[in-house]
Amino acid sequence: MNPAIEFHRVQKSFGSQPVLRDFSLSVEQGAFLTVIGRSGCGKTTALRLVNALIAPDGGRVLVKGRDAAQADPAALRRGIGYTIQNVGLFPHMTVEKNIAYVPALSKSPLWKGEERRRRAAELLESVGLEPALAGRYPRELSGGQRQRVGIARALAAQPDILLMDEPFGAVDEITRRQLQDEILRIHQERGITILFVTHDIEEALRLGTQVLVMEEGRAAQLDAPSALMARPATPFAAQLVRRSRDFSPRR
Repeated sequence: MNPAIEFHRVQKSFGSQPVLRDFSLSVEQGAFLTVIGRSGCGKTTALRLVNALIAPDGGRVLVKGRDAAQADPAALRRGIGYTIQNVGLFPHMTVEKNIAYVPALSKSPLWKGEERRRRAAELLESVGLEPALAGRYPRELSGGQRQRVGIARALAAQPDILLMDEPFGAVDEITRRQLQDEILRIHQERGITILFVTHDIEEALRLGTQVLVMEEGRAAQLDAPSALMARPATPFAAQLVRRSRDFSPRR
């Protein structure tokens, strides 16, 4: 099986500050890769390179075998869902219109009229929300509900890849656990490839089929959660593991 995403010796700086340094990584199709590291280590930068929100200074990022920097950005992003911590819902649009926004850009007849309402309702149910919320505005929802709508919107175009940048960081612990359960279920049911950035080692271990530890713009360790806990490869990875000694990883 070909990798879904590949980074080949990627370099990226902002001004005089290097962020990614000779960064290489291969993500298999259907993987749930959680990415953890200190602030400024390049986690979000790596994510933004995948959907061509930024371009590398050197090296290549391949998405399903194609160079992301050379692809048509709109076409590339139609196959990639993207959700962030603060959701980014359009406040002037209803929940239904927010969910339908990306597929509606392609003017698909599958996202018009009654069919749009049906599809939005299905997506709301898939993230654990009542279809009756479709007519509400983001300001009328709780933080956890807005986050779920953000996931539904990211899934609306049936992407092969889902990028998630600390999506659950701004909600309370109970809601966070519920959202973790939902994204695990979605991954198991759909087999979608997920890249999930987090600062929480227990979240990384619970969700990931693999965990990437990043340090200073490089891939310091890539392993299954159980292997990372048993054999941390760097002092920083060992520090992370010590925080979670009593935790049971996904696998």
